[in-house]
Amino acid sequence: MKRKKIEVMYFYSDLYESERTLSKLCRDLNKKRRDIEIRLVNVEDPENEDITRLYDINVIPVMVFLTPNGDVAARRCMPLSAKEVIEDVAERINRGELPDPAAEQVRQKILKDLKSVTKRNDLTQLLIDQVINDIREADSEEELYELINAHISAINHTILDLQNFRQILQKFSRRHHFIV
Repeated sequence: MKRKKIEVMYFYSDLYESERTLSKLCRDLNKKRRDIEIRLVNVEDPENEDITRLYDINVIPVMVFLTPNGDVAARRCMPLSAKEVIEDVAERINRGELPDPAAEQVRQKILKDLKSVTKRNDLTQLLIDQVINDIREADSEEELYELINAHISAINHTILDLQNFRQILQKFSRRHHFIV
């Protein structure tokens, strides 16, 4: 019986990477690992719009690892040249460590709640995108909770920094008097 392969969908932009170079990397990896199949997905190609939306790709490059059954097992925001990472994730899928159903359940709850956050400016959007991408890459519940704590700490420090920044700017701002 022929064993199904782990599929790695590599989302990239031809504005930054050449398909020719990526194809060579794919061939090299396929020679070494017969259990992995890499599919290149150019996000600039209109034909790939649906698949890009399906996997909610908002940064590039990103690799989406699928189990032989087609389930998303892992996600990594890194270049295709990170062969060691590809092999490590593939081994973890082969051992049945990925995907982790408990981590996926927690991840989905977090991502659902984050959708309710108001994005009033580009800075907020940038922070939210970073948190979401980090949460999508976490492989275990423990890793998710470590990321959450790290982001809470970073946000608390950022709030303090921004409050100081605001105080300095307010000291030099001109007060406008409006007649109503």
